Amino acid sequence: MVQSQAKTPKEYIDQLPEDRRPTMKKLRALVRKNLPKGYQEVIRWGMLCYEVPLIKCPDTYNGEPLMYAALASQKNHYG
Repeated sequence: MVQSQAKTPKEYIDQLPEDRRPTMKKLRALVRKNLPKGYQEVIRWGMLCYEVPLIKCPDTYNGEPLMYAALASQKNHYG
């Protein structure tokens, strides 16, 4: 599957094949429901990513927000 060029989580979901949208919506809702307060949902590397913002954890090894979790719809699986 080609890496998504979506700029927002909604765009990412909307660009998925119709048969994959319901599952990704459920997974996304589950993650968001359990995401610690202050963490952010963003698009990175063509997938939905959940990260600890630099304001909460400024001392990362690469100066980027700390990746907490990610969701992606691949050709043969969800990751």
